[in-house]
Amino acid sequence: MSDKKLAHVQKKSRRRVIFTLLVLALYFSFSLNWFGFGDGLRATMGETPITGSLLMFITLIVGFIALEFLFLAISDKDDH
Repeated sequence: MSDKKLAHVQKKSRRRVIFTLLVLALYFSFSLNWFGFGDGLRATMGETPITGSLLMFITLIVGFIALEFLFLAISDKDDH
């Protein structure tokens, strides 16, 4: 494998590892709902039936989709 190809593969691998660690950190942030740190997440927001936990869950799902699109866009740009 040439040095240029090896550098490209290492760069993509490094980027994938960083992306994976970020996603895992966000996944585990949802566990705050079961610990004392997340007491505020269990309360309802104003007079709506929506809790902070539900809002966090929805935000995480949308965030994961946005991060994946961002990662794919950067990866696609890098390949050309």
